[in-house]
Amino acid sequence: HSPGVQPADLEEVVKKGVKTMVIGRGMSEALQVPPSTLDYLKKNGIDVLVLQTEKAVEKYNALAAQGVKVGGVFHSTC
Repeated sequence: HSPGVQPADLEEVVKKGVKTMVIGRGMSEALQVPPSTLDYLKKNGIDVLVLQTEKAVEKYNALAAQGVKVGGVFHSTC
């Protein structure tokens, strides 16, 4: 769970041209998302939401239904 989600973990999704990234930290929010990862997304012009996984999935689905070009990575446990 540490160091957590790294910029390299997101490169493939970023290359798809997403405008918003939703990151699910797990059911108990144990997965870390370091500042370097947030900076990487912001430098690429991507809005980022870091949420508990159930909330992250709900938010991802809502954004996708609105037509937002959204990407997501979701930690399904912990």
